[in-house]
Amino acid sequence: MPKFKFACPMSIAEVMETLSQSQEEVAFISGGTDLVIQLNSGQIKPAWLIDLSQIAELNYIKEVEGRLRIGSATTFTQISESSLIWEKARCLGQAASQVGSTQIRNRATLGGNIAKASPAGDSLPALLVLEAWVSILGPQGLRRVSFAQLQAGDGAGLQAKELITEVDFPSWQSQIETQIVSGFAKVGSRSTVTIARLNMAVKVEMDLGIGKIRGARWAVGALGRTPFRLEELELELQGKTMNQDLAQEIADRLTEAVDRAIPGRSSQEYKRQAIQGLGYDLLNDLFSEQMGVGR
Repeated sequence: MPKFKFACPMSIAEVMETLSQSQEEVAFISGGTDLVIQLNSGQIKPAWLIDLSQIAELNYIKEVEGRLRIGSATTFTQISESSLIWEKARCLGQAASQVGSTQIRNRATLGGNIAKASPAGDSLPALLVLEAWVSILGPQGLRRVSFAQLQAGDGAGLQAKELITEVDFPSWQSQIETQIVSGFAKVGSRSTVTIARLNMAVKVEMDLGIGKIRGARWAVGALGRTPFRLEELELELQGKTMNQDLAQEIADRLTEAVDRAIPGRSSQEYKRQAIQGLGYDLLNDLFSEQMGVGR
């Protein structure tokens, strides 16, 4: 492991003070589940390593003025055990509960998952369908950017000496005539212990009065450089009734998404089948009655 200077600030103010005193390259660590591997392998050689794990200001889950707010140093265990997350953002709770092993979930953080920007990051499709925004602090001050824009690049990505401080998204809640459901599913070589070979998140708004879909957001990961939404599928679902016929249509559209994303890849045929299975898993989970599950 390369030599570096180490700082363990207890507040965001101390972080900014440390940054102001250094003109050298800086890396931030909280859970360290990915960063320690990169340090050991020599992939990164920062002059400074700043530990964020002791900063209480970065560790919380709360609802404020109609939005769920999660500190960047909040672990996936904390997210997976939060009743507020499961009530208002079930897909993120499911994703958090399937990140790596128990030991990894106890260390890995939401901010680290976003900063790592792995195509297979489990929280990332969930954040896309939840319409999340990310707060970022750096030498130039605080800025806030949509998660979709952050991961797309185009100048909105993390810059030198910037750290993620918070993730927030609307706190959707079902009403008398409207039901909002969300879910997450993944497939890996050993289920929850490995990096996802394919993952998927969906959020659906149902009109209970007429039993039709008002709107949907559907995102897949591990199928390209970054997770992405299936916007054509989302549009097609509006006004339709959830049943087994629609499930088959969705499965066909998911297969087409694989063909567009990775044509000619060795994994294409496997993922054409796997994505259909994931789609059915999600639909059976969210719409068991309409899908005839358990009959």
